[in-house]
Amino acid sequence: MAEFSNGYVMGFATAVCVVASLALAGTHAVLKPTQDLNRVRDYQKDVLSALGLPEDGRRPVGEEIDRLWAERVGMIVIDTQTGAPQEGKSKADVDAAWAAVKNTPNPPSLLSVYTRKDGADVGTYAIEVRGRGLWGPISGFLALEKDAATVAGTVFFAPAETPGLGLEITADWFKSQWKGKKIDDGGKPRPIKVAKGKAADECRGEDLAFCVDGVSGATLTCRGVTAMVDAGVKMYEPFLRSIRGGTP
Repeated sequence: MAEFSNGYVMGFATAVCVVASLALAGTHAVLKPTQDLNRVRDYQKDVLSALGLPEDGRRPVGEEIDRLWAERVGMIVIDTQTGAPQEGKSKADVDAAWAAVKNTPNPPSLLSVYTRKDGADVGTYAIEVRGRGLWGPISGFLALEKDAATVAGTVFFAPAETPGLGLEITADWFKSQWKGKKIDDGGKPRPIKVAKGKAADECRGEDLAFCVDGVSGATLTCRGVTAMVDAGVKMYEPFLRSIRGGTP
């Protein structure tokens, strides 16, 4: 059996590592545009879902996402304090505003509002909400009807929550029950409570318009959803009030 010097072995191992690294870097460079496009489409697909697009309830894929986004979705960047639209601002500016207040209780200086275009009219508005569940961050989109007071749809994300428990806030049964609920009570913002169990057992009469069923065994996650939506609605209130006909 041939014997190789330590120098030969080290050189061979180094060469293999270099070749493997170059191959991985090349693969990453080739795949990065596709990965970036998929991330953008995933985000857009979630906004479309909250806005009720497409109307038949399907989850669009690929170029259909691009078409729906271009034809049916608009975006407004607003000032958090006044609710006034900000010209020349983009999603990147909103992301930077959120990053600036990360790990603090402060709201970002800018917020994004997505609109569903129904011909020349705005059909619904989708606002972004962020909070914390039991094990980590939770977030989502809350879509509102033209009255800016009635929920049209929701999408929630809970990547760190427990499957079968807290992760159930992402399930269709949990999201669908939000449709038709109210966030405004006599001109004042009011949170939608996620009940500990059945909404009908905790919320009576008119209060049922502000209450949804909770997830059994996931009390802390449900409290997180209540707090998240409450905080989000309050952040967007100046803008929502202007849509309802008040002054921002």
